[in-house]
Amino acid sequence: MAEINPYQANAVQAATPVELIIMVYDECINSLTRAEHAFSIKGPERIEQIGNHLLHAQDAITELSLSLDMEKGGEVAENLSRLYDFMTRHLVDANVKKDLKALQDVRQMMTELRDTWNQVSQQVGGQHSPDVARTGHISISG
Repeated sequence: MAEINPYQANAVQAATPVELIIMVYDECINSLTRAEHAFSIKGPERIEQIGNHLLHAQDAITELSLSLDMEKGGEVAENLSRLYDFMTRHLVDANVKKDLKALQDVRQMMTELRDTWNQVSQQVGGQHSPDVARTGHISISG
């Protein structure tokens, strides 16, 4: 993973928990976009670049999955966990089979989820929501 520059570090430190979630979604979507562009590369570096970008996206999805608060999030957190597992499996298939459609499907799902979190961020006014634990776990109850 690339090193964080001072501006990014400051943005992370100043972010609310919901904003941090959005940052992870954005990073995943960016990695998927870079992987999609790598599909058009000719030559042996194509395989490496696709793989690296897809692995980075999988890391972001794993981070989102690990941050779920299953106790407080209940059914919604369980559904997100299953969706993240599905996306990870889809990206593994995309990497092994060089399946561009699988990658695009995951990027679409991630974009929709990111947009939903943007709406949540606007609703809570950028404040620390009581539904988002300060421990870094995502609680999506009520």
